[in-house]
Amino acid sequence: MNMGSRRVWKALGVTALLLMAAMYITGCLSNGLAAVTPTPTKTPRPANTERPLLPTMTHTPLPSATPTPNSSPTNPPTATPTPEPTGVPDPTATPWPTLAPNLCPLTGLPVSDLALLERRPLAIKVQNASISRPQWGLPQADIVYEHLAEAGITRFTAIYLCQQVEKVGSTRSARFIDLEIPAMYKSLIAYSGTSPGLYPKFKNADFREREFWYDQGIHSEGFYRDKELRAQGVPIEHTLFALPQKIWEIATQLGLNQRQELQGLNFAAEVPPGGQPATHIHIPYPNREMIVDYYYDPTAGNYLRWDGGQPHVDALSGRQITVTNVVVLYATHVDADFYEDFPRTNHPSVQIQLWGTGPAVLFRDGQAFQGLWARPKREDMVVLRDLTGQMPLPLKPGNVWFQLVPLPGHRWSFEATWDTQEKP
Repeated sequence: MNMGSRRVWKALGVTALLLMAAMYITGCLSNGLAAVTPTPTKTPRPANTERPLLPTMTHTPLPSATPTPNSSPTNPPTATPTPEPTGVPDPTATPWPTLAPNLCPLTGLPVSDLALLERRPLAIKVQNASISRPQWGLPQADIVYEHLAEAGITRFTAIYLCQQVEKVGSTRSARFIDLEIPAMYKSLIAYSGTSPGLYPKFKNADFREREFWYDQGIHSEGFYRDKELRAQGVPIEHTLFALPQKIWEIATQLGLNQRQELQGLNFAAEVPPGGQPATHIHIPYPNREMIVDYYYDPTAGNYLRWDGGQPHVDALSGRQITVTNVVVLYATHVDADFYEDFPRTNHPSVQIQLWGTGPAVLFRDGQAFQGLWARPKREDMVVLRDLTGQMPLPLKPGNVWFQLVPLPGHRWSFEATWDTQEKP
């Protein structure tokens, strides 16, 4: 792909392609018996008004808290689920790829201690405001999700399993996306609090017993306030840190810290065919302090991360954060009918509908691979497939950063781009 056509994949918006791929993946994601063989084309993605909103997968006991889209009436708040194709074998009939017993299911890398695999994954909410940088613990995460929170800012949910980490933070409040992640990874989740609008959803979530909720005093001994930061004048909301080892200990005492079946991710050290040169990735989140760039380091075989035009470094080591796999997931974003930070500035919460299927781009080994993401069921992890939905896109063994990007139609819509620009 040349410099004049740097838009992240104009092919993935084809309505027919996505619908057919959705039917295929939802009905037979893991059985390899494909009934869909569309030919990828180079046409623009459809606008959000052409995509009905998907039914919610979030545990929502209070209908009044359901987000209301801010688009035209042709985009109803709810929609009839896409019917599954008939006559397709049970997707569980064909087993998922089996990893060697010493490999982490979230990274495909060997673990230093097999006992690490006997615990439950832990998701921790991490702040990304410039005042909170550098953060602690992001390099030790197996998987990180970066997403829009409100007011154009981004926040992280970091997932830990296969590495040891002393502390993570600063730890902040949960967002809509965090109603999905504990279901996907069967994880514990640690966060400081929620907005009033999200409070009933987390209080009644189907993973309620696995929540570590500081503001509500739910296992608050798994956190601590950094008094030195407070003495330096850092606002108190940026001084909370999660203590993963303590959280896992509490989970063990509660009988919640068992090994989980984590299936769906494919790993391969070999570079797959069909890639395009992508040594620079640009993800223009609306807040300029959170514009993301990745530059490929061919010597190390991974990407160096920039945030807001500055190298994104780790607080403990002082080194720049490196990422083996960068995955851009385009998903429907819907503004809720309540605010995240009321009554201060009245920015609506954003629901990111990470279920069904949508466009995706995998970046690894300095190349871009266009495809589709899929999550047919609430308990499924996000998996990656090629444009036909038939073949997996293999991740390179190593950590994964998922970058969630709005589909066209949301007020913060944009497209990631890639090129061969050299790092600064």
